[in-house]
Amino acid sequence: MISTATTRMARALLASSALLALGPALAQEIPLTAKNWTEKVGFAPELAPQGFQKGATLENSNLAGREGLVPEALRQIVQRYGLKMQMRDYEPVAPSAGYIEATRVHWGKPRLVDIGQAVNRRGIDGYVAGLPFPDPKDGLQVAWNFHCSHGGDDADSIYSVHWISAQQGLEHSEEWRLSAIRGDQRTDLDPRPAIPEFQKKRLAGAGLTYALSPYDKKGFGAVYYRSLDPKDSQGHIYVPSMRRVLQNAFGTRGDTWNATDLLYEDVRGYSGYPEWMNWKLLSRKTVLLPMHSGVIAGKENLEKSYDLKSPPHWNPLYQYEPRPVYVLEATPKLKDYPYSRQILYVDAEVFVILYKESYDKKGSLWKVMLNAAGYHPDASLHKPVLGWIGTVVLDLQAEHATLFHVHKAVINSGLSPSLFSIATLRKRGT
Repeated sequence: MISTATTRMARALLASSALLALGPALAQEIPLTAKNWTEKVGFAPELAPQGFQKGATLENSNLAGREGLVPEALRQIVQRYGLKMQMRDYEPVAPSAGYIEATRVHWGKPRLVDIGQAVNRRGIDGYVAGLPFPDPKDGLQVAWNFHCSHGGDDADSIYSVHWISAQQGLEHSEEWRLSAIRGDQRTDLDPRPAIPEFQKKRLAGAGLTYALSPYDKKGFGAVYYRSLDPKDSQGHIYVPSMRRVLQNAFGTRGDTWNATDLLYEDVRGYSGYPEWMNWKLLSRKTVLLPMHSGVIAGKENLEKSYDLKSPPHWNPLYQYEPRPVYVLEATPKLKDYPYSRQILYVDAEVFVILYKESYDKKGSLWKVMLNAAGYHPDASLHKPVLGWIGTVVLDLQAEHATLFHVHKAVINSGLSPSLFSIATLRKRGT
């Protein structure tokens, strides 16, 4: 017979995060909610780190003594280009109820696969949906958490792209539409956890994107499919002037997206596969980053979000709060990779990349990327949710930047898999 003392001890152990990691059967007995999400899967920030002052603006004149609040290269932008950072209080963030439930149900199932320096073998096993590695212990687990982070089961957005020169200001602008769908790890919309036709082809998802303006670019677009296995996306582009659909590979290392300062692998902070990098966890810390950025979607709000008039013409007007982050160093396994290393700041609550530094082949700082979050609708919940709303990609060597600003966005609207086809690509391009 089991003693009362033994029973109490077993219950205490069951409540500990250490034991949760031992297996899904134990984890499923413990509640996981939006309220306890942060303590179970990551960590909370320092609410009042040294130098933080709610409502104050951090700038070059008062940066001394507050350096620890700002990532290293971002401090250079404050000092060199006059970036001003308005400080606001921290607010906790959690993913959707479906994603939280999937994390609870599958807790302890995923495991890493040792693939050494291989880049074409899948490096995870047992993963279905949700966050694969709550309370991650190393850089590779953090990388997989980012790779599998919540962003809705589909998304449809219209955004603008702006090319900026420090010397000349705004050079050029375009408007684009992007529709995307998850083929696997679905948590919010049926079919869950995967779309059968995608699953049969081992597809992680698909995207459909095309230009809305200017007139000479309108209709140029692409449909592409992302594999579950670590390899470049495949798809087609439509060229209106030729009225032709051409087969294409997407995400080739070193290729820029649409002649911007953004490489394909920079999308979302890092759009490659975890298997392509060696990952090192450098630290866990609190820094100022734009999660609740204050940016409002809409074409009319562009100049409320970026200082286009004053040199260097690219400084964002974001709000910055103390965010808990895992600081990762990524060094490429691929010899032809354009960056010698990347430093990524991954949010410890929802595992998105809010900030990144990229270094060239000689080891010199090349680019800085800042991603901002803001509110837009979730069709499945009929309420606003926090999601990507703007990006600054700054090439420090060329003194050039690309800005991205969301005009409209909605997630979980129930897009059909049939939308992502060559027929749709042709139709939208004409």
